Amino acid sequence: MTGPDGGHRVRVKWTCVRGHEHDLCVRIRREVPRELRCAEAQEDGYGFGGGGGCTLPTDLTGRVERELRDRFQDAKRRGFVALAA
Repeated sequence: MTGPDGGHRVRVKWTCVRGHEHDLCVRIRREVPRELRCAEAQEDGYGFGGGGGCTLPTDLTGRVERELRDRFQDAKRRGFVALAA
């Protein structure tokens, strides 16, 4: 799904300091290939994943964009952007 600014919602797996892994859908400014986009029905923010008490970094969008810039091919191969606290 394309955002109002021309960007897309990208699949992210966030591993918090507690070790829980969360599936996220994060809207970013840049275009991303289909294999990295969230499903149309998935809402922005948390998806499936385990454990409570985890918080997201305030600079999550920037971290996702930086990870895509630095490790695009790895993310594309996995089908998601991997981030950890």
